[in-house]
Amino acid sequence: MRRISYTPALIAHGGAGGRAQAAERPARKRGLIAAVERGAGILREGGSALDAVIATVSALEDDGLFNAGYGSVLTTAGRPEMDAGVMVAERMPSAPADGGTRRRITLRAGGVVLVSRVRNPIQVARAVMERTPHVLFGGVAAERIARQAGLRLCRPDQLVSPRARERWLATRHNTALPANDANQHGTVGAVAVDGCGNLAAATSTGGVSGKMPGRIGDSAIIGAGLFANAAGAASATGSGEAIMKVALCREAVLALTRARAQEAAAGRIADLYAETGAEAGIVLVDEQGRFGYAHNAQAMEVAMFDPVGGVRHLLAGRLELPRERYNLSNR
Repeated sequence: MRRISYTPALIAHGGAGGRAQAAERPARKRGLIAAVERGAGILREGGSALDAVIATVSALEDDGLFNAGYGSVLTTAGRPEMDAGVMVAERMPSAPADGGTRRRITLRAGGVVLVSRVRNPIQVARAVMERTPHVLFGGVAAERIARQAGLRLCRPDQLVSPRARERWLATRHNTALPANDANQHGTVGAVAVDGCGNLAAATSTGGVSGKMPGRIGDSAIIGAGLFANAAGAASATGSGEAIMKVALCREAVLALTRARAQEAAAGRIADLYAETGAEAGIVLVDEQGRFGYAHNAQAMEVAMFDPVGGVRHLLAGRLELPRERYNLSNR
């Protein structure tokens, strides 16, 4: 039986939005690189794409400089309410009657919304995927699954970083925040393909700064904030309401059947802007380990890994949007 080989690869983002304050930029860069190094180490050792994206996103959730897990922005009531989701497309070998060999794809997904008592929501999303027959849980039900999975719960106030509290107080007292604050629409996410051709996507967020209690964004919504199938995997960041309306990640991954990864990423961001006028970003990897990334916000940081280039970091350039709608179907 001929074995198909795949090139392991991983790309992660730290959110699309305003440019981070100058004093924070070196630490954010180090944090994103360190997170990708964790995921890359798993792929180098032959580990799964799922383990790699969970490790990468968990590291970003633990870093108070990113809007996910510890460091999440707060609702108008001063409480963290976090969303996270994970999806995998796994290649399962099967034996057809004609004696040939094919690989069947199995899709799995899990997500949580409105959680306030877990440091790593992405790990609870994985527990939903692996321990229940369902895809999405919210609030105390999601936290119950976390407890059953052996994940430690904490008090909501233990998830509030000093910078998140400062931003909440500034909003409450009508004090101006830094222009284009990097965490106003921040999200973290990672996508990967492993040596067996399995693809995974993971996205986690604290939501929109100053959001109403109970608001749910795109990060845990399959097809919007994340998506994976046999062709590729994607994770989004930006205006959650707009991302949900255009099913950003699903559309980008489906575009891989007619476009390269970078072209698919740029095309769907251009389409999102044409249809909604909103800002967003996306990272994408196809089954061959090729990357795509694009955004139309002020800034989006990404870090990536593949066996040839190793781990590297870049500040992705803002997409120059065309006057007319960018339509991949016409290419």
